[in-house]
Amino acid sequence: MRWIPHVARFWFRKKHPFRDYTSGENGNGIHRIDDRAKISVAGDWGTGTDEAHCVADRMREFHPDITIHLGDIYYVGDQAEIDENFLGNKCSPYEPVEWPMGAKGSFALSGNHEMYARGMGYFSSILPRMGLSPQSAAAGAPGAVPPGQWASFFCLENNFWKIIGIDTGYNSTGFDWGKLPILKNIKGLLRNEHFKPDCRIPEPVLAWLDAVVKSNDDGRGLILLSHHGSHSAFSDWYKIPARQLAAAFRRPAIWFWGHEHKLAIYDWFGPPDGIHTFGRCIGHGGMPVEKASHPQADCPVIGWDNRRYDNGEKIDVGYNGHANLSFDGPSLRIEYVDLQGRLLFNETWRADLKSGTLEGPDLQKVCDDPHVHVRAPAPHAP
Repeated sequence: MRWIPHVARFWFRKKHPFRDYTSGENGNGIHRIDDRAKISVAGDWGTGTDEAHCVADRMREFHPDITIHLGDIYYVGDQAEIDENFLGNKCSPYEPVEWPMGAKGSFALSGNHEMYARGMGYFSSILPRMGLSPQSAAAGAPGAVPPGQWASFFCLENNFWKIIGIDTGYNSTGFDWGKLPILKNIKGLLRNEHFKPDCRIPEPVLAWLDAVVKSNDDGRGLILLSHHGSHSAFSDWYKIPARQLAAAFRRPAIWFWGHEHKLAIYDWFGPPDGIHTFGRCIGHGGMPVEKASHPQADCPVIGWDNRRYDNGEKIDVGYNGHANLSFDGPSLRIEYVDLQGRLLFNETWRADLKSGTLEGPDLQKVCDDPHVHVRAPAPHAP
């Protein structure tokens, strides 16, 4: 609760105006990438911790074309914290941390913590530094700077895949009763949508999905990115965004999200009346990782990491890490790597352009540790 006094400074300020692409002056949010591409993704990374330093180094070692942050810069995402915990500018006696930019650019979503400062730092300081680099930068010319990411949602696409970033952070800062210590383990509150921020996706995003992205019009593989996820075997569900997305995505998708500070890989699942996806929670980028209790049986988690990380302090936390995605035409390989560079899981997928389906997951446990758990996915035909 150390961040509450920081939040209080912004309680009576207006949000930064929401941005979209309707004017046409800032593109349409669609960015073309190569059919062969490498992308590193991390969530809840903007902490300034030693662990965030390590995760950034591991991402750089992958030599990604693009890096994507799923949101949350702590504690409240104000300018000083963005400078020190994301942009690498020294503002205090602590060593700053710089987000690892991809060779061809980076993108960033908004989490609830950026919005505690009403989104001012996120829209004014982070987004101008994001986006795809000019072609000269892709060819290796020094000094080229990305032109900026205009809005808090975007789509990267090639001939085989669409990678779609969705904003669940803009409407995510109401009071969460389930975070009170006396209430946090009540299952009904974890799944209730009335005693927490609704994380509702802004209407311009939904209109853009329908009119511009048109994900149901062809058979390319679908990957969703957001800060909040629809379900969890260990913590909160956010069912309203899943219901909002049901009409926009009527075929299988892989959904990466953060917010919950752990690594958890789910089978095909979704809340009632909401989009069903293959969920991947990777909110373990920088914050102390929550050790997992036994997962709830009705939420099909098929892989999770429950190892204890010795960070030199007397706290029981898990390992931080991130995900690496390697695209090669219709094929996709995903690697889940911890902050020490150890590969925990990998999985392979293939996009079937004719049917619009995904072949997978072929999830394999690589790390030989009994606290890294894997289960066989159930038979299904989404």
